[in-house]
Amino acid sequence: MSAARLTLSRAPLALAVLALAMLGPGLTALTQAAGLPSAACHPEWPVVAYRATAAGSQAEASTRLPVPCAVATGRATSETSLAITGGGAIFFSPANSENSLGVSTDHGATWSLVQPTSMQYTSLWNTVDPQVVLDRQTGRLFWVHTTHTLDLQGPLPDQSAASWLVPTAVANAHGFQVYSTGDGGHSWTTADYQYENTADWEKLFLGPAPPASSGAAQPAGYPNVIYVCANAPLEVIGMGRACYKSLDGGATFSFAGYVDPSAAAPAGCPALAANTGVVASNGTLYIPQSCTGGTYLATSSDEGASYTWTAVTGAPPASSLGATVQLAIDQGGDLYLLWTAGDALKLIVSRDGAHSWGAPLTVSPPGLHNITLPALAAGPRGAVGIVYYASADPSAKQLSGYISRTTQALRPQPLFFAGAINDPAHPIFENYGEDYTPRADFLGGAYDAVGGFWGGVVEQLGPPDASNTIPTSGYVGRLK
Repeated sequence: MSAARLTLSRAPLALAVLALAMLGPGLTALTQAAGLPSAACHPEWPVVAYRATAAGSQAEASTRLPVPCAVATGRATSETSLAITGGGAIFFSPANSENSLGVSTDHGATWSLVQPTSMQYTSLWNTVDPQVVLDRQTGRLFWVHTTHTLDLQGPLPDQSAASWLVPTAVANAHGFQVYSTGDGGHSWTTADYQYENTADWEKLFLGPAPPASSGAAQPAGYPNVIYVCANAPLEVIGMGRACYKSLDGGATFSFAGYVDPSAAAPAGCPALAANTGVVASNGTLYIPQSCTGGTYLATSSDEGASYTWTAVTGAPPASSLGATVQLAIDQGGDLYLLWTAGDALKLIVSRDGAHSWGAPLTVSPPGLHNITLPALAAGPRGAVGIVYYASADPSAKQLSGYISRTTQALRPQPLFFAGAINDPAHPIFENYGEDYTPRADFLGGAYDAVGGFWGGVVEQLGPPDASNTIPTSGYVGRLK
């Protein structure tokens, strides 16, 4: 891969240099406290401060800029997600294959592989969207992926150039398994539902049950309800979106209902255009869905048995088959919806359970272009983090990893910090498209126990080989 010259504009870079000069002797202590080895922190990489406004983002001088810190896992990966336990262990999905995770218990200095003892391997690398999620309340880790049942699906479909789908588009995915661990991956519980009529684009989320007075079933032996939603009955096209729930901490699941089709669902909502849901403190489910007519939230107050659909004014419609919006909820119950528009990231906020939304704010920094695969997460109240690829060169195809974060998302014009988590002079990613493996459909970001935001991306180690395979490594970064 040839290197592209990627730098931020001179003014923000000058602000970063000024801030570093003012840090002086405190810089070493700052990097050592970054939650990653001090050798992994790079004060020379550009970081900027800016205000997010409805009219666009505006650079702002700051005397205290965070320092980018990042490490490679050294294990191949594809579509990423990550979770950080209360003890600081970092779990990175997937690693080495879609049948194992990477884990670091020493702040990213070293990495090993963990794998559930009872699992069904996926059929094809990087096409079935595994996802790792931490229950912050209990410390229990959940990992979900679609399975591949040979007796139901048969061999892999035609992978020739004449196939109507590109070679990595179909994995013969069918059913799902949920793996959970309460001891950092030393032991696992497997919930095996490989014969369910679900397929790919599986998403796991969790939260409290509705109050018992509502008549909703209550968890037993575990405080939260675990939800898994996936395309059904077919991968890629759906045509529907089915959800399952667990009332016993992920040991068993039962069918909850269809998000789509459902009585209130509008027409033209591709299954792949749904995204990860969230659960409010009162047990209400919110699932974002892009449709041909716009963006909607599918809301359920009965653990996914039924839904109401509400249009989100101003949010974009579906883009082809894929999702265009992402949803997150902070620890105070505020909702955040993110999308990309006009080479910028847009964010809206609801403080009243999605009954109303604020004006869209531009939350990407000035001077960055080609924003690709943004991933949204929320932490303590008002804390929002986004990880994505981008470049300062509008014509660049080779991109770097970036993080934007704020603790002021509830303010009218929140202060954000953004920085590269690799040297922008040496980009780490190019989206080669669906003909190549590993695929690049999504990234992952997560908050740790003390309110720090982490992003997980794919670092490409070279160009595709003759078989269209790209050498990769997982890559974890944060701004500290």
